[in-house]
Amino acid sequence: MSNDPMLEMFIFENMQLTERLEEILIEGEQLGALAEEHINEIFRVMHTIKGSAAMMDFVHISKLGHSVEDMFFYIREHNDAKPDWPVITDLCLESADFFKQEVAKIQNGLASDGNETPILTRIEEYMRTLTGAAAQTTAEKEAPEPSSPADSLLQETTRGANVGNCYRAQVYFEDGCKMENIRAYQIVNTLLEHMEYIETVPADLLEDCSDQIEKSGVIIRMYTDEPIEQIRAIISEALFVKSFELMAEAAAPSPNEEDAAAHVSPPDTGAEAPASEAAYSITGGDAPPTAEPDTPTASAAVTAPAKAPPAVQTEAKQSFISVNVDKLDRLMDLVGELVISVSMVVSSPDLQGLQLDSFEKAAGLLTKNTSELQDVIMSVRMIPVSSTFHKMSRIVRDLSRKLGKDVDLTILGEETEVDKNIIDNLSDPLMHIIRNSMDHGLEDDRQARIDAGKPATGKILLEARNSGSDVIISCTDDGRGLDRNKIFAKAQKQGIVNKPECEYTDKEIYNFIMLPGFSTNEQVTEVSGRGVGMDVVKKNIEKIGGNVLLDSVPGAGMTVTIRIPLTLAILAGIEICVGKNYYIVPTLNIRESFKPDMRDIIIDPDGKEMILFRGECFPIVRLHKLFGVQTEVSDFSAGIMIMVEDEGKMTGLFADDLVGEQQIVVKPIPPFITKRIGQIRGVSGCTILGNGNISLIIDVKSLTE
Repeated sequence: MSNDPMLEMFIFENMQLTERLEEILIEGEQLGALAEEHINEIFRVMHTIKGSAAMMDFVHISKLGHSVEDMFFYIREHNDAKPDWPVITDLCLESADFFKQEVAKIQNGLASDGNETPILTRIEEYMRTLTGAAAQTTAEKEAPEPSSPADSLLQETTRGANVGNCYRAQVYFEDGCKMENIRAYQIVNTLLEHMEYIETVPADLLEDCSDQIEKSGVIIRMYTDEPIEQIRAIISEALFVKSFELMAEAAAPSPNEEDAAAHVSPPDTGAEAPASEAAYSITGGDAPPTAEPDTPTASAAVTAPAKAPPAVQTEAKQSFISVNVDKLDRLMDLVGELVISVSMVVSSPDLQGLQLDSFEKAAGLLTKNTSELQDVIMSVRMIPVSSTFHKMSRIVRDLSRKLGKDVDLTILGEETEVDKNIIDNLSDPLMHIIRNSMDHGLEDDRQARIDAGKPATGKILLEARNSGSDVIISCTDDGRGLDRNKIFAKAQKQGIVNKPECEYTDKEIYNFIMLPGFSTNEQVTEVSGRGVGMDVVKKNIEKIGGNVLLDSVPGAGMTVTIRIPLTLAILAGIEICVGKNYYIVPTLNIRESFKPDMRDIIIDPDGKEMILFRGECFPIVRLHKLFGVQTEVSDFSAGIMIMVEDEGKMTGLFADDLVGEQQIVVKPIPPFITKRIGQIRGVSGCTILGNGNISLIIDVKSLTE
């Protein structure tokens, strides 16, 4: 993608607006109609998409946005209109898909060359039905395309001759916000909806005038019948506005009046503006007339203007700013290095045995401040799962139509926050889970659901909640559930099973469906049947350090539970020692640690060691044997047993001793090591300890498997 900040802003803004558009449309479809506030919001969304696309010279996106905006303008202005909401929803969602496809092309550095004409034609055909007018189709229109985004704006916003009241605003932007001219242009673009005529200083906001606006602000003179309160609200809600001054001036009369027109003074910039900075007509309409200097009425108007309210100085504090995620990643890396540096200073062996009260006090304060800084930086990267969850509403809606099933999606806990990098990897797994529930889980026959005592409409519950340092996301449907016998028979056929069915638990058999190529569908359809869906779920979730669990009640439905860490960069761990080496076990995997009793140690006929823990037997992994480390602690009574769990499977890790708990910065195993000796079994990464030594992080998942 280009490093052009304007292009990045366009992509980010349009992705956000398109998602919001889909949310409103899906909500309106569920209610059966769009409420007035939804119509107004869609109108504003389309107006913004249209304006920003025109500014960036993506004319085809702007055309489609303008067409949808016109449709909602007509609905908003004509109370007697009888809109066909299902048709409108389909047209708008198709338009949203077009916007997303084009923005994706732009983001990937490709040409935005989509053909908007088919959608435009269908919108215009529907508008003829809605209005009863014989409108031209897009193919029949011969109006020339605007030569530039500014020209497009000039042509489409020309107003009538009656200029109404006159207001003058001088707007200042926050220091360092950059692209002040574009931000001023966006304000003017929003004001155009309510204005008869607008002029600005600097004249052409699409030219490079950011330095001038940063120093002196932008002056906007506007003529409208709207109240000053509405103008104040529009400016105060704009992004990065630091302050602005808004006042009413003497209104210019209509050009149709026979009386001589009042002279409108040029904007007062505090200095005489050069000729090149004359007021610029944004609308392209006729400027308010200026009377000849020797006209008596004009002279009177200049010397005795109508009284205007005093200027209102408004501080519009901006609560949010957009930050490139690469900068946040870099900041998180630096904080991670800072955590390591603080640990190295505080735990330096050179300080052992020294009485340094002042140093210890300062070190304690440094550790406290570093920990708070770490928490703040992590919180900055945290975003709610709502954006990902609401995308599922569209998937449920489309699949409901394709499969002919009535389904209600309920979302809970959408305000739950996780790390930005984890959010990016959640969308695909959730999509596969939803598709699986829609196709496999929910019954095809409405009557069969009713006979089973269920509502005719299927239910899917998507929920997120916090659990300690993890986030748990679950997707539950009230369908037919998993068929244990059918799954086991398929597993036998594929040669997956290696022991009798009676020795498998239900969850172990259910987990077969997450193996590559496993599917119980007899027919391959467009939706499923290729055995790649749940396999993708498992791999993507494991890639971000999480795990997936399946549970089902035959005839009542299935639940897929995803457990993921809040963040991947820094995690809590328990440091253990084995011989002269130190290892880190993630705290979230530890269930209990204790000195083992020899009476609980069991050796099976194959010579494998097991431990009896809470009435069940679990395998034991001696870490010194696993990693080939020499140690004097070989007797169970002299060491420590750490019970770890992953995906419901538990294992006992035997080590020499526990050292303590600490926050660790996760580092990958260097490529030159993995290329030479391959992936190290039982190791997921490494970290740097306070003494500067490198410690390996135990991969609990591979040991429990």
